[in-house]
Amino acid sequence: MDDAVSLLSKLTVSETEHQQEKTIAQLIKLVCELNEDEDESENDAVQEKIFHHDAMDLVLRVLQSKETEEKESLLISCAQLIAELAKVESLREPLVNKGFMPPLTQLLPSKNIALATQVCRALGNICYDNDLGRMAVDKEKGMQGIIEVLSQQINNKEEGSARLRVIVCGFLLNLTNDCEPLQERAIECNILKPLDECINCHLDDEDLTNMALLTVGSLTELESGKLSATQCGLLDTFKKLLERDWKEHPVDVILDLIATLMESECAKDRAAENGLCQVLANIVNSDLENASDIKAVSDIFISVLTGDNSMEKIYASGEGPLFVQSMDWLSAEKEHLQTLGALAIGNFARRDAFCIQLVEKGVVDKLLTILKGTIGQQDSFMLQHAVLSSLRNLAISATNKPHLLSAGVLDTCLSLIHTEHMAVVFKLLGVLRMLIEGQEAAAIKLGQERTFLECLTDWCGQAHAGVKGEATRVMASLVKNSRSAMVVQNLVRAEGLGHLVAMATSEHLVMQNEAVMALTIVCSTALGEAAVALKEADLVDTVSALLKDPNLPPEMLCNVLSLLKAVLSAENLCDEIGTSGVADIVRSLSEGHADQKVKDMATSTLTLLDQSISPS
Repeated sequence: MDDAVSLLSKLTVSETEHQQEKTIAQLIKLVCELNEDEDESENDAVQEKIFHHDAMDLVLRVLQSKETEEKESLLISCAQLIAELAKVESLREPLVNKGFMPPLTQLLPSKNIALATQVCRALGNICYDNDLGRMAVDKEKGMQGIIEVLSQQINNKEEGSARLRVIVCGFLLNLTNDCEPLQERAIECNILKPLDECINCHLDDEDLTNMALLTVGSLTELESGKLSATQCGLLDTFKKLLERDWKEHPVDVILDLIATLMESECAKDRAAENGLCQVLANIVNSDLENASDIKAVSDIFISVLTGDNSMEKIYASGEGPLFVQSMDWLSAEKEHLQTLGALAIGNFARRDAFCIQLVEKGVVDKLLTILKGTIGQQDSFMLQHAVLSSLRNLAISATNKPHLLSAGVLDTCLSLIHTEHMAVVFKLLGVLRMLIEGQEAAAIKLGQERTFLECLTDWCGQAHAGVKGEATRVMASLVKNSRSAMVVQNLVRAEGLGHLVAMATSEHLVMQNEAVMALTIVCSTALGEAAVALKEADLVDTVSALLKDPNLPPEMLCNVLSLLKAVLSAENLCDEIGTSGVADIVRSLSEGHADQKVKDMATSTLTLLDQSISPS
């Protein structure tokens, strides 16, 4: 503390700029030593004492001086002193309030590298986690100053220019990080363009690359930043960085940035055009061992394929090199490559025409070979999930269903029903539902697999919402596509009908309608076997609740009334209907509903109701 006071006192009485500069240099040395000391509280107190000394008024006056060229050396020292003091968190706001921001910001575009360096350091340190400092820089139009400095230094080869480039990027990061208004301002000023140029011109400068990438990461948190980054060519730059020697660059940071940009369709299209996906494929084919990097590369590749245009460009009528590579991955020895290949094929299969072509190219046999190899291997669930995702998409096409069934997809899927992973079960059910749609024989066959039906009933009661919903849809699909009394009887034995009744009150209208249609078929084909189970599942209360629902569309109301007609054949349910008040609800629909089809259906249903529940 005594050394600091002595130097400050000496500074206030210094008569020449040379003496002032010499004293400030000693102060800087002292402050630097304090910053490196582990006793932060005591050191901060010393620096606060320095800040509040009258000598700081002299430092401020020097920075405010208009005679900058004559005082450049002294200005450098003053700016450096502020930069060191600003490392103390408690001094950042006071430095702003004392008025240091305007003169520092005005000095920002200086062509003197040493001065620009220290000014950027001072401003960057003040702005670190300090919104007051950030707003002060913005008020003084500091963003334009940053762009000017960066643009001046992009191609500069003078001594100190490399360090200045890094420091300018660091200043920009501190200015914008987690600060949306300043991020927006930077993007409006098109700051990403000079950042991109800076990286491109100095690809071998690891410090600059790291800092610039972190800064880009801050700016691309906003949607406008993602768009600007794509438009200014940063995806091409990321490709160059990964091409040079991805092991020597911060690959995780680059991959995170690319993944962020892939949230936009524009970026996906660019990645499909500029060869970035091929670079990613080369990386994943290499000896990359880091599991998180492998996943990141794979996720980006698949993200590109989720875009309709980008997927079509990569598919290239089934001749694209990356499509061919995806097919080859299915035969790879490494599981992560097989998984990537399966996920890629699933995305190519989103388009109906491609879906059919893929089956013609023999992809089903490749997928089944992989799937059969994972049976009983619980740790291969990610691969199973990927393969099943592809098979589900391939099974959507009506043209493909017979081919998949004849290839043995249904039987192979049944061999996986005892898996412990609900994510795999979800995809498995999706494949089966798509396979039996419109395929009566397949639905009847599946409806006779009693072990599967028992599992299906268990899944209908799962806490996993996706599995529960998909399982009930498979059950409804079994009834609809088989229209078999035997299948209904098997579902009764498996105690599954209660889940169909519960499905009729789903929050999803599509699932409600599927359940109502399936229950109508149940009542039409095997009501005698199903009546007790339907009564125990409170079917009549469910029908009553649906008919009362004011939000139910007319088409759905007609389907519920059809179900009610089918139920009336069961004596035990007919008695319950007679005491439930359903007749009054139907009468109200026949008299007052706005849709004529509903009124007509309600009228005919009411006639049947009166005949069925009237005493003989």
